[in-house]
Amino acid sequence: MISIIASLFVALTLTPALCKILLGKKIDKEHTKESWLVVVLKRYYDRALAGALKFRGIVIASATTATIAALLLASTFGTSFLPSFNEGTFTVFLFAPPGTSLVESNRLATNVETQLGAIEGVHSVSRRTGRAERDEHAEPVSSSEIEVSIAEGFSQKELRVKIDKVLAAIPGITTMVGQPIEHRLSHLLSGTPAAIAISVYGEDLNKLRAVAKQIEKVLSTVQGARDVNANREVMITSLPIQYRHAELASFGLTPAEAAEQVREAMYGEVVDTVNQGTRQYNLVVRLDPSQRETIEQVRDLLLRGRNGATIRLRDVADIGPERSSNLITRENAQRKAVVSLNVAENSNLGDLIAEVKLLVDPIVQQAGYTVHYGGQFEAQQSATKTIYASGFAIAILILMLLQISTGSMRAALLVMVNMPLALIGGIAAIYITEGGGFVSNTIALFGFGGTYIAPVISIASMVGFITLFGISIRNGILLVNHYNHLMQNEHVPIRKAIIQGSMERLVPILMTALAAALGLAPLAFAAGKPGSELLAPLAIVTLGGLLTSTILNLIVIPAGFSLVFEKAAMKNLGASHA
Repeated sequence: MISIIASLFVALTLTPALCKILLGKKIDKEHTKESWLVVVLKRYYDRALAGALKFRGIVIASATTATIAALLLASTFGTSFLPSFNEGTFTVFLFAPPGTSLVESNRLATNVETQLGAIEGVHSVSRRTGRAERDEHAEPVSSSEIEVSIAEGFSQKELRVKIDKVLAAIPGITTMVGQPIEHRLSHLLSGTPAAIAISVYGEDLNKLRAVAKQIEKVLSTVQGARDVNANREVMITSLPIQYRHAELASFGLTPAEAAEQVREAMYGEVVDTVNQGTRQYNLVVRLDPSQRETIEQVRDLLLRGRNGATIRLRDVADIGPERSSNLITRENAQRKAVVSLNVAENSNLGDLIAEVKLLVDPIVQQAGYTVHYGGQFEAQQSATKTIYASGFAIAILILMLLQISTGSMRAALLVMVNMPLALIGGIAAIYITEGGGFVSNTIALFGFGGTYIAPVISIASMVGFITLFGISIRNGILLVNHYNHLMQNEHVPIRKAIIQGSMERLVPILMTALAAALGLAPLAFAAGKPGSELLAPLAIVTLGGLLTSTILNLIVIPAGFSLVFEKAAMKNLGASHA
């Protein structure tokens, strides 16, 4: 916004002043003579313009057909929140069964780390097993994260396939592969490192667990899904202690006092602090490990009553064991199970979530529970609604401004025709550069064989369309306003005004489009390189739309202006002569 205001200020102040200084005394026949390129362009454009005015109905019908065809093609596209990142690093998550010791978890992770490091094209491998309890994202020692850096010159897609092969050969662990920024973004959006998080809400833990496992099993067969994982919850052996209040009271103890003694015996009590240089260490006293290994040893723990009497824990409490969940998650006071998954190669978020809903909704409804779909999908839906709403409001505002500028609602609507003309090129640019390739996708689209891999429209592409609409409307304003100027101020007949105005505005329109294209070209050519993921789709859409809107604007707008205003102008001319 600031840059646009600054450029407007420069155009209204500095540019006229420089023209006065640099060109004021030098505009003569030599300097007004057109170059050979302009002469050639005008020669061919004159013929095309004559044909467009002669067959104006066909021109308008063709433009309408092309717009409808482009929209139909766009209906086959997939959607995503953000384009796929090319960060140059993979983050590999390893989840061993809960309760796995640090020694065993380290052994498993070291094995995977060694195999990943041996892959050709891997520059370096680093690992972290577990996260500290006070870490913002605390993880048990059964979880490991491996950062795999890609060497320069190697394909990210090919390395991803090799990493998947290594992980598939490791039994007994759950794995997930992502990228650092991508992982953190998903974690911020849904609390999980995956692109899609399916939260199922219910009260019965056993039923909730069964529903989550059923969803995981069903989604594992979906071709566009990968890294399908129900929440990392397993049944573990726990040792609940239920105190019998009457027996405790006979020894002068309360449940809280008895529980405190058990806690101190099992986990220890800080009795002093040891100073060693600048560091301090707590001195903890607790039972020897050999005295707290079995359930019977826990049952035989001695408790001391208020009068000095000692009793065994089994005499005043009922002690497990029992099977229970190691993880109970809640949201808004409701128990929930989370199933996460990522988008596979050659798939897209929009198509995948549609297929997931068709499979998951019946399972959840049959169980009588509720489901919520979060992650990047939710963020994409929110951003899309915002763009659509703001885009519609801006379009109405532009139409009002155009009506004020041109003095006619019909002329304003005619200028707005540039928006669908730009849409054609933007959609075509996405189709050519995304998906499975222009040739193979076209063959598959018409049913001649192969698989159609849907091109993907991301939020970055949608922003590119909004930028494109603004640029394309400017070209329409240049033509329509000049037509009106010639007819109203110079009293030129409408047909001659259209031809003269179009020829005079040919060079300015081409130059503005060319300047914008040259500015966007480096961004478009950088597609696929790290750091260009957001700007490249925007530039590609804008370049494609500039091409079609500039060419069609010079043909369709004159034809449309003639079709809409020529009869009225002829009537006014006849009335004035009468």
